[in-house]
Amino acid sequence: MVELYDEFFSMLRFSKSLYDNDMAECLVNRFGGYPLDGDLYWELAYEAIGWVFQDTHHYYNDRDELETWLFTDPVIDRFCQLCEEYEKRGGIGEGENPYRKVLEETIREYFTFSYSYGYGYDWRLSKEDRGRKCLLLFTGCEFYNQDEIFDGLIEIKYSFEETIKKLEQEFCQETRIIPLSLVTAAQWKEAA
Repeated sequence: MVELYDEFFSMLRFSKSLYDNDMAECLVNRFGGYPLDGDLYWELAYEAIGWVFQDTHHYYNDRDELETWLFTDPVIDRFCQLCEEYEKRGGIGEGENPYRKVLEETIREYFTFSYSYGYGYDWRLSKEDRGRKCLLLFTGCEFYNQDEIFDGLIEIKYSFEETIKKLEQEFCQETRIIPLSLVTAAQWKEAA
């Protein structure tokens, strides 16, 4: 009789998620020679947190038993640059930028983990924030959903990428339109 670990179906779901997001190679390179059991599954889920964004840093505070995850990536930097340009062109503040609002909602949605507590998150995406633009995740010793973090990060990264595409498309459309105030009377006659 074959023993099924409690995490068996979670392992299948997680492995499929890695495969669907072109990270199966990371799985094979780092864990390919080991039998995947319950303990190794949690180690894999924990390590995969660092595979999504280009630059991930992890800090552990022994006294408070608090882990801090710092996620930085060129996609985050690009999003912030484009948002600043969008706000400058439109003469609006960060709070009025619909692209920022959508992305902040996405972060809230995908950093909400089921059946868990003992965590928090934040982001540094404003031009007022000091340091490099980043996402922050704080997990305490009561947090047990490391396997959900990977999926949340993937969705957040895709949202950054999609928002960047939309902003760039909007900028391309703006450059093709000539404001009517710049058209001279001679050009109006010629066009007619």
